[in-house]
Amino acid sequence: MMSSIGSTTDALATRADDPAIMDLYRGIVETLPAHLAVIDRTGRIILVNKAWRDYAAGNGGPADAAIMVGANYLAVCRAATDTDIHAAQALAGIETVLAGDPPQFSMEYPCHSPREQSWFLMTVSPIGLGSGTGAVIAHVNITLGKEAEQALRASEIRFRAMFENAAVGIAEIAPDGRWLRVNDRLKRIIGYPVEDLLATTYRGITHPDDVDADATQMEIMRSGAVDSFCVEKRFLRKDGSAVWVNVTLSSVRAADGTVAYFVAVIEDITERKQAEERQRTLLQELAHRGKILLAVIQSIASRSLSGNQTLAEGRDAFNGRLQSLAQTYGALTHEAFEGALLEGLLRTELAAFGGRVHISGPGLMLTVKAAQTFALVVHELATNAAKYGALSNPAGHLTVTWHIGGPPAEPRLVFDWIEQGGPPAEPPRRRGFGTTLVSTVAGGDFGCEPELIYGPDGFRYRLDAPLSRLGSVQVESPVRRRLKSAPLCSLYDAWARQRGAAEFLPQLGDFDWSRFAATGALTVAVVEAGASSVRFVQVGRALVNELGRPLHDKDVGAEDETGLAEAYWRCARQGEPTHELLRFDFGDGDPLTFERLLVPFSATGSRSVTHVVGMAVYQGHTRPPVM
Repeated sequence: MMSSIGSTTDALATRADDPAIMDLYRGIVETLPAHLAVIDRTGRIILVNKAWRDYAAGNGGPADAAIMVGANYLAVCRAATDTDIHAAQALAGIETVLAGDPPQFSMEYPCHSPREQSWFLMTVSPIGLGSGTGAVIAHVNITLGKEAEQALRASEIRFRAMFENAAVGIAEIAPDGRWLRVNDRLKRIIGYPVEDLLATTYRGITHPDDVDADATQMEIMRSGAVDSFCVEKRFLRKDGSAVWVNVTLSSVRAADGTVAYFVAVIEDITERKQAEERQRTLLQELAHRGKILLAVIQSIASRSLSGNQTLAEGRDAFNGRLQSLAQTYGALTHEAFEGALLEGLLRTELAAFGGRVHISGPGLMLTVKAAQTFALVVHELATNAAKYGALSNPAGHLTVTWHIGGPPAEPRLVFDWIEQGGPPAEPPRRRGFGTTLVSTVAGGDFGCEPELIYGPDGFRYRLDAPLSRLGSVQVESPVRRRLKSAPLCSLYDAWARQRGAAEFLPQLGDFDWSRFAATGALTVAVVEAGASSVRFVQVGRALVNELGRPLHDKDVGAEDETGLAEAYWRCARQGEPTHELLRFDFGDGDPLTFERLLVPFSATGSRSVTHVVGMAVYQGHTRPPVM
């Protein structure tokens, strides 16, 4: 457009002596869409075209002579310079062209109205007139181009923000596999600095086992058969470790249909893959344990229903042994099949005999296999004691103790079952399944020779077995000894197992919360660096539900009158578990009692406490005694 106007003005200057040519060019100028005006060297307008007149009429009307023929355009611009910076720029440009330097001047400027926004390009070109040098001023509406330019700029800003701040990795990849552009998230996923990543290729960091399938998919996309595909694969990080990713690769094609570049959206799915692997392992483990359990039940059934005993006696023996096995599996399930406490097995089996049984020994976590066998052994011993031994008459009593003996490098479990106050113990006339279980089976599983002693004072049973065949000793802290509720004991034991003998706190992200979160009794507090208190991010709904309203710090009256926030802060300062009995007294003479355990965690597995997790278990109403 502007070159056409320049050519027209040049021709107009060279053929001004030919009337016919002048009429032709005036007609051409009249039809041009640009707003054109010709001024002389003083700035006086000597000619305008139809587009100029129409625009003037639309803005100022026919009576607006300020920009029509005879008006001084320089004066119009000069009058507007005080309020319009673009007018001052236009004035300076026109004056330089009239002075002969530069040969042409152009500028873009806005010309907005209340109804719409518009932009124009003004071009000033010199023209020779009879009285000297003049200028042709052209204004071209560039609004559509300007709006497209602004839309493109806004789109680029949005894309850049999405690209850089996306929660997934995004990359542009050349047809030959070179990385062209990557965002920060992808750099974190792959573990490469950007300069190292751009020096390698998409194939170069792909796990060797995934290269062939990946290459085939990309070749299919290059052929034009598909424009995108999605695949789960592994990348090799800079440190050599593998990271599982879900890659959605799309092609951007050139005008001829060939691939200009690829766009890859890459999501880290390592945690999901690890969870799937854990689930597969768990299913395999469940299948394995199921087979073992069925084999144990089959053996119990075969032994219980054989021999000279009656069917009723065999059925009773089988049911009792099966119930003992079920109780053991309940304990194992509660501990996520990490084992079962020996004391727990004994107390469950002997609970019916109350104060006639004395149980003592260090905390001992039995392995899964040892727990199954030990539970059956204890069941046989208890059944025999109730039928024929010390627990068969009111005067009899039972003492069960165990301790750790032997050298420190090869510790042994010494387990004693001592019956007293009952009838004299006599060896059985025939060797049944019970005797086989407590002697041969237990000896084989525990790597020892059990002692069965029959005497006038009662029956005694002793195991002296390598501790490594049964489990491990748990060092019981004062807090653990004070715990009464089974869920709190499980929480403490799980915390203690994860901590082990290390000086570092259990790591928050590695702890198995599945057994405890469902209770609704967990409260979580964050310990922020430099703070003098804690911030609660979760309050146990079970506690809130029991109270019937939100929990307030002033509600809690602990044994040492410590408030809620202060109790959690104290646990954080100590870096050790704390135990309390809480009493909620609303003045109605019917307070509620909860038992609470607080355990510290570290988000990074260090000595620094970052979180305190509490579990409160409802103990019941604690009404004062009636006098």
